[in-house]
Amino acid sequence: MLTRLVAAVEIIRPHNMAAAALSVVVGYAVAGGRGVGEALVAAAVTALVTGAGNVINDCYDVSIDRVNKPRRPLPSERLGRRGAFVYYAVLTVAACAAAAALLPARVAWLVAAWQAALFGYAARAKRVFLAGNVLVAAIASSAFLAGAILAGRPGAALVPMAIAFVFVMSREVVKGGEDLAGDAAAGVHTLAVRLGPRRAGAVAAGLMLFLAAALPAPAIAGYYGPTYFWLMEALVVPLLVVAAVVVVRRPERRAFARVSWMLKVGMFVGILAIAAGQR
Repeated sequence: MLTRLVAAVEIIRPHNMAAAALSVVVGYAVAGGRGVGEALVAAAVTALVTGAGNVINDCYDVSIDRVNKPRRPLPSERLGRRGAFVYYAVLTVAACAAAAALLPARVAWLVAAWQAALFGYAARAKRVFLAGNVLVAAIASSAFLAGAILAGRPGAALVPMAIAFVFVMSREVVKGGEDLAGDAAAGVHTLAVRLGPRRAGAVAAGLMLFLAAALPAPAIAGYYGPTYFWLMEALVVPLLVVAAVVVVRRPERRAFARVSWMLKVGMFVGILAIAAGQR
């Protein structure tokens, strides 16, 4: 029983859910939102959608994960595939019901779009060259948009969305390098499969260095204050530069895995920098 419970928590990836929820709250804050309650509801719904998306992705990726990540709940058989589908359905229905009952229609429709896109990603788009990467980056970055829409100023989400999009695209390319063996065997056409790990690493490094160079721009342009600037320059930019160097010098699975976690940490710090840097 305890093993299944741990697996049920593990498969939804709580850290991903937390990042999505935090992005909604920050998007709401930068758009000038004032009601904490509605932001928390939107964040909770977004977390549910994210968790459901992780479950359905693992349902379709069992054969890939047997090669790349055999300790995950489904390939390790700590959780059954049929049970995972039921789990996905419960999370999806809960998110739909909460969105319809508690959120404005414009946000509820965005939630529905996320659910459709995440299912499409898991079932098909992941295997299409670059399409899955772009779709994941678009979904992840639009969490800021949900918060900004809720606050009535969707335009305020453009800068954090752009930052998040490049961040996630970088990590998607890196994850493709990490998962090369299983992806190649399953016919998933990532950059690493198409171009090889060395060239994929170079593309990821280019994205990371571009982002590192661009991060000061919002503060220089006056969108965010000095706290944003110094947090990004002191913590996120060095992390991106080091990560870029690592994937270029050592385009191998262990290095890609390390950089993937570095980027995950960088995303959390970046979200907090945006929140702290409001004028």
